[in-house]
Amino acid sequence: MSNKLSYYLKKHNSDSIRDEFIFYLKEKLFFNDKDIYVDKDRRLNKKEQNLIKEFIDKKKEGIPLDYILNITKFYENDFYVDSRVLIPRPETEILVDYINNNFSSALKVLDAGTGSGCIGISIALKNSKFDVYGSDYSLDSLYVAAKNKKTLRAKNFSLIHANWLSCFKIDSFDLIVSNPPYIGNHDPHLCNLSHEPNQALVASDNGLRDIKSIVKQSTNVLKRGGMLILEHGYQQQKEVKNIFKDNRFSDIVNLKDFQEHPRITLGILG
Repeated sequence: MSNKLSYYLKKHNSDSIRDEFIFYLKEKLFFNDKDIYVDKDRRLNKKEQNLIKEFIDKKKEGIPLDYILNITKFYENDFYVDSRVLIPRPETEILVDYINNNFSSALKVLDAGTGSGCIGISIALKNSKFDVYGSDYSLDSLYVAAKNKKTLRAKNFSLIHANWLSCFKIDSFDLIVSNPPYIGNHDPHLCNLSHEPNQALVASDNGLRDIKSIVKQSTNVLKRGGMLILEHGYQQQKEVKNIFKDNRFSDIVNLKDFQEHPRITLGILG
């Protein structure tokens, strides 16, 4: 790394963010490997100095790199994100992957609580026969999702302002997917997520309130024989399975995350 760039890291005691710093230099300042590693005497102009200082200051506050860059990579695409929406996790790609690998005929699909739109848009882009909708109660989230829809040209993806499934007619969808808030109010991990929107993370009733609401509402909105797929905490597997059973769902299956934890539950409406 050049002397000047190394100096910035050492000055701010930020060696721990070295990898993110290098990624930031390439994404935001368009530096190449030569700029970073070879040209030891490269001078930084005022704009570059200000951007580097801004990065280090924000990292000191604990702001995630995705928010600093306003970009996150999810399922083959770059999505715009900011503090109004949750940063999608790699585990959520398992949900999208399952749909893309197991359905091919024309379907009407709902991504409930769409946030940035990453789930619904990723499904829509891979399945041109699908008619995909993204619903969200947050107008801020819908603004971000609309930005991603336009940028990624997801023509078969539409947005609707709704509180989960409340505005949809009976038998509206063949498939409903959701990554709802499922962290309990007193979960110790919340302290590491302070920069992400609380309403996209936390639910009462030990994190099960919104899951219960979605499952119950889906029994009217989902067509008989349709599928509901929900992401949840791995320790909630048994509770979520019972919620599915109590609401006329059968053929219930769990999908595991990269650590082999049950992270996603799906079922067929009877």
